[in-house]
Amino acid sequence: MSDGIKKEIGKQYFRYFRIWFIIIGILLAVTAVLGVGRMKEGNIRRTNQEAPLERVYDYADVLTDAEEENLRKRIAEAERLLHIDIVLVTLNQPMEGEEAMQQYGFRSVEWEQNMMDYSDDFWEEKRYGYNSSIEGDGCLLLHNWYEGQSGGNLSTSGRVEAWFSNEDIGDVMDAVAKYGKTDPYNAYLAYVEEVCFLMSPEDGSGSRNAAFPLAVVIILPLVAALGFAVVNLRQKKAADTTTASTYVEGGKPVMRARSDDFIRKSVVTRKIETNSGSSSGRSSGGSSSHRGGGGHHTSRSGASHGGGSRRF
Repeated sequence: MSDGIKKEIGKQYFRYFRIWFIIIGILLAVTAVLGVGRMKEGNIRRTNQEAPLERVYDYADVLTDAEEENLRKRIAEAERLLHIDIVLVTLNQPMEGEEAMQQYGFRSVEWEQNMMDYSDDFWEEKRYGYNSSIEGDGCLLLHNWYEGQSGGNLSTSGRVEAWFSNEDIGDVMDAVAKYGKTDPYNAYLAYVEEVCFLMSPEDGSGSRNAAFPLAVVIILPLVAALGFAVVNLRQKKAADTTTASTYVEGGKPVMRARSDDFIRKSVVTRKIETNSGSSSGRSSGGSSSHRGGGGHHTSRSGASHGGGSRRF
């Protein structure tokens, strides 16, 4: 076969498949950009350098040294993925009543108010927040072990506050309460895991920074495009060998005249009852706007926080 014939065959080949080459090229460019973007998201650097490196403050002394270290490692992994600060504080002290108010300088005799204030104040004094101090992204779990006043408080800030609904906060407290009185290590591990789940990509958060491998991002669209091309090429070949008269006797189609006569129109109206009430939280199917800002309040310093308390 001469070079001229080979070149002509090549030209015909590329001319015939040019539309698919264009589509694949566009998909490659788009998926490469998306993949690089996700890789950059996965390497977002911490911008707040004011906060300490410590994340586990076991003032109640309910954890072993090994358990504390394991929690620090798990929290560090979660922070790299989610780009938020995750802090744990344990206490064993009175948090309600006149005596506690005077001894610790609380502004209230109420347990819930004092738990909330302690959590917010601790976060702000340590200047936590992944992207900025005080009102940056993150959350803090305070667990008090004091007899008769035990329970927890979750304080949220920044992006976590904006995302977590009251139901999400309740889910975190449920996870902690499951082990809260008997197994502190697993209670706090459950806290970290629940935060990871609620801030994960599947739940739809604004950042949700888990990145798919670049190879997967590119290969899947390519496979889909090639499969689509093969199917359509087969259909085109079938269309070329089959015409309107292929299976008609004598090779000539017979067109039978048909007409529809409009007789009358009947309209039936029906009132559809709607439920004017609304519900919150995650649904089992479909999509809905996520209502964050659960437990929104202003701290004693004037900073914005969310969260909630529960006795257990």
